[in-house]
Amino acid sequence: MVAGIIDSVNNTRFWEESIGEAFECVLTADAAGLPDCDIILVSEEYCSGSVGSVISSIRSSERLRRIPTAAVTSDTSGENQEILLAMGFDDIIRLPLCGQLLLRRVRALNALPPREDSDSEVSFEKLLAMRDRDTGAFCVRSKDFANIFRFVMRILERTGRSAQMLVMSLSCDSSRSPASRHKVMHTLSEAVRLCLRRGDMASVCGDDSVMVLLIGADDDGGHLVASRIVSSFYSECDDGAFELSYDIKEVGSK
Repeated sequence: MVAGIIDSVNNTRFWEESIGEAFECVLTADAAGLPDCDIILVSEEYCSGSVGSVISSIRSSERLRRIPTAAVTSDTSGENQEILLAMGFDDIIRLPLCGQLLLRRVRALNALPPREDSDSEVSFEKLLAMRDRDTGAFCVRSKDFANIFRFVMRILERTGRSAQMLVMSLSCDSSRSPASRHKVMHTLSEAVRLCLRRGDMASVCGDDSVMVLLIGADDDGGHLVASRIVSSFYSECDDGAFELSYDIKEVGSK
């Protein structure tokens, strides 16, 4: 799982030691630099007076708006917590906390259901005006993958088309730390995203696999894509302790 964190890079060690056991920590200076992630943490102290603009940018982004997002602050006042929640944060994490409790709070944030758009936020005009400019595969959270997969299966059955389900799996020896595993997993997820077409779908599942749905691909095409991902991964991963394998299966109607 990936935690996108808006905070000073000087705090990288703090985050990796606190939650690196379960999350790959990607620190960035602003919302524009956030990766495809499972949760977002925003340091109020780092953002200072611009924290409102930061959460506004997150909530207005088609890619980020539904991701559970928490403000991280040392302010203990209830008034400040109310202000942060009113801005659009899903939770407030108050520091200092020991690493064990901080990880527990972050896991609780990850367990929140994706934020639903309210009726006032969604309209016919807004839907028609949406533009998806992201390149590569359509990457979704694992919680959303199953529902989208069911819908795609219905379309394939109705149209008589098929797709290839591809599972990319990482394995390594027990000597590798959680941080190194998260780093290599991020390398794999990026290889998957960049090697696929915009019409394909992918999701990181757990700490060792990525599921991919290749719409309209046949068996040869599926294996070609898998080989391309493997080549891209090994060109970026310099840790020989990790091995990448894949399994592929046709789904839908022929």
